[in-house]
Amino acid sequence: MKKELFIILMNSWAITLSFILFYIVLEPAITKGAFTVSQTVTTEIAFLTPATNIVLTPSIDVLTGGQASGQTQVVVKTNDHLGYLMTIAASSSLGMMGIASSTKYIPAYVTGTSGVPDYSFTVPANSAYFGYTVEASTTSDLAQNFRDSAGVCNAVSGGDTAGKCWMSATTTAYTIINRASATSLSGATTTLKFLVVINSNPNPGIPNDTYVATTTLTATAN
Repeated sequence: MKKELFIILMNSWAITLSFILFYIVLEPAITKGAFTVSQTVTTEIAFLTPATNIVLTPSIDVLTGGQASGQTQVVVKTNDHLGYLMTIAASSSLGMMGIASSTKYIPAYVTGTSGVPDYSFTVPANSAYFGYTVEASTTSDLAQNFRDSAGVCNAVSGGDTAGKCWMSATTTAYTIINRASATSLSGATTTLKFLVVINSNPNPGIPNDTYVATTTLTATAN
């Protein structure tokens, strides 16, 4: 009886083991399927604070000469991870145009090196110039030409000395800001300063009038 029971138990284990081996052999391999979820975020760029019209002050008497200045600020916001470019262009390359005397103008500033700002605003005797400079809330945002070092503009790792690096706006768009990252929610601030210097008895003459320069700022995501 014991022998028969032992044989039955052995047969049962053999059958169970056979089923286990059969399941292992015939059970298909486990498969996995991976997938991704994507979302496109569009680039946005805007002037949170646009430039405002400027009246340069004070008035200038051409007999004695003098200077007048003014400034405006713009704030740009973008989510572009590569940042943005800002350019400036003028409606005329001549300078500030007279309203009443449309053929007369305050000449645009002439730099020592074409296309590169002068560190100081220098006007020859019996001459007049109109120019601008740029400052940024973050120095690295400034285009290289407006960064200065040791009294020279166009410095690769230069700083942002207030009231330095002057040039004239022309009809050709000129880069003044080149930011390499997205801005904060409050944006990035750029200050544009304009200056007119008229030395006494300029030649050619500058008759009494109101002189205007129309400039356009364009901000483009990189």
